[in-house]
Amino acid sequence: MWDMTDYRPSQELAGALAAYADAQRALEDRRVELRKAVADELKTYDVTNDVLAGHLPWTGETVRGIAREYGVPHKRKPTVRSIKPKRRTTA
Repeated sequence: MWDMTDYRPSQELAGALAAYADAQRALEDRRVELRKAVADELKTYDVTNDVLAGHLPWTGETVRGIAREYGVPHKRKPTVRSIKPKRRTTA
């Protein structure tokens, strides 16, 4: 019977784990590249977040998050204003 304190992963398991870790790193690199490409697309073309999201595996809200992350300027001025009244100053 095997003593658990003497266990060493087999070459097969160690190799598979290393390949998996490499694939995870590569996936993260591609994800970052894709997010940057999305931001560049928004900056370059007159396309909305929702239209671009139709070509991606993400929602419009995810694309909006990417736009914020990469500092993409708004297509139009925000239409929502604060409901807090401005303080009046007496002169």
